[in-house]
Amino acid sequence: MDSVQKRTISKLMWRLAPFTSLLYLIALLDRVNIGYAGMQMNKELGIGPAAFGALAAAFFVGYFFFEVPSNMILERVGSRKWIARIMVSWGIVTCLVFFATKYWHIYVLRLLLGVMEAGILPGLVFYFTLWFPTKQRAKVVAYLFVGSQLGMMLGSPLAGLILDNISWFGRSGWRWLFIFEGLPAIIMGIATWFYLPDKPKDAKWLAVDEKQWLVNKLETERALNKVEPISIAKSFANIKVWHLAAIYFCFQIAAQTITFWMPLIIKGFSATFTNTAVGFIGMLPPLFSIFFVIFWGAHSDRSGERKFHMIIPILVSICGFLFAAFSKNPATRVAGMIVAQAGTVGFFAPFWSLPSVYVTGMGAAIGIAIINSCSSASGFFGNMAVGRITAALGPNAALVFMIITSVITIGLILAMRLQDVALQADTKSQADASRVRLREGQIATMQE
Repeated sequence: MDSVQKRTISKLMWRLAPFTSLLYLIALLDRVNIGYAGMQMNKELGIGPAAFGALAAAFFVGYFFFEVPSNMILERVGSRKWIARIMVSWGIVTCLVFFATKYWHIYVLRLLLGVMEAGILPGLVFYFTLWFPTKQRAKVVAYLFVGSQLGMMLGSPLAGLILDNISWFGRSGWRWLFIFEGLPAIIMGIATWFYLPDKPKDAKWLAVDEKQWLVNKLETERALNKVEPISIAKSFANIKVWHLAAIYFCFQIAAQTITFWMPLIIKGFSATFTNTAVGFIGMLPPLFSIFFVIFWGAHSDRSGERKFHMIIPILVSICGFLFAAFSKNPATRVAGMIVAQAGTVGFFAPFWSLPSVYVTGMGAAIGIAIINSCSSASGFFGNMAVGRITAALGPNAALVFMIITSVITIGLILAMRLQDVALQADTKSQADASRVRLREGQIATMQE
């Protein structure tokens, strides 16, 4: 790696990766706090498992319908302004849950939260395509999900302590939980407006030669990948985008569900677990996930391979779900959840490095949003299904359901790999045929 390249990549990592990771950390806090609030809120408001599943799923309804429009707007108005808007608005909605007194109040606010937060993950992933060469993309996405795991790790004990120890002004701890986790989004949204540059040309902290190298590198990669800007209509018709969306839909049924239901699942492992104990136990899965996601994202970048780097973490998570579902020992079941969480998080870095290989520009903004919208649909479906399965058959059956969807995901990834291998073979065959025709033409010319 030459000096200009090394300096540029180092600056990008230090300037953008920590800040965007912090933004996604706060996003996960505001998204999953309903799981911890449910340990106290459900009893206070008389909310059963099926109704709680509907609450968790409501978030994804708004997210699903507004994600593609959100990323289209982001591409037009710039990342800085739109990401700042997203954060401030969802922080305000999160704080408003403090005043809810009925189930439907919370349900409406969860719907609205999905609308306000729609676009944060695909927006950040698209943002990385404007700054990072392909070889560094899995690594920077890995750091993004480190932020999500830190959010879960820090949010777990914080939530448990708030629930058990804070009831200021006669208000239950679960209400204060939404205040404490909504305000940081508002603060960081304002900070985003002033800190985050839209494109390399806006980065005053890059030297002229660094900017030139980065722009040339990104343009060269687009040319080599033969990725041309495409229309909005063609973006929606891209088969590769929909195949990736199908993979993400099936995968996220397990990943989204474990995120929302983990506190209640862990609490069900032992009758002696208090809310505070569940909060501290809940730190363990994301803690171990941080190390795995960094290692696995970097390994995927070094090898340049993506498909099997998606499959192996899913196999790891399946093993974890099996231990959590069928062991009788609470410690072993917690260990199973740790393994399952590490596997699900390890999947994200190699996966999110793939969309930009197939689409760029507005096509990338729309394609990434389509993929993550299907994730939102899976979050709705998964949480509704797990709520009903848990109410009818218990939490173990819900874990088995996650295993089944994980196996289907592996099948879809293998199908994509086979398609890519067949396409490469066809391309090679066409290239060989062209060379033969050229050679024959040269021979014929010589004979004449």
